Amino acid sequence: MDELVVTDTIPLTQDALDTGKIRQLSIAELVAETIRRIIADESVSSLYAIDD
Repeated sequence: MDELVVTDTIPLTQDALDTGKIRQLSIAELVAETIRRIIADESVSSLYAIDD
């Protein structure tokens, strides 16, 4: 495996960060937009749709 991509929902250990093979992506914008849509009574399903 060349790289493992994870989200920032849990902190990584220093050992994991030091491998250089783990890329951590933030989901902050996705969570914020989900909350905004729920408050505005809008659909959230399109946020999680897979584009072909």
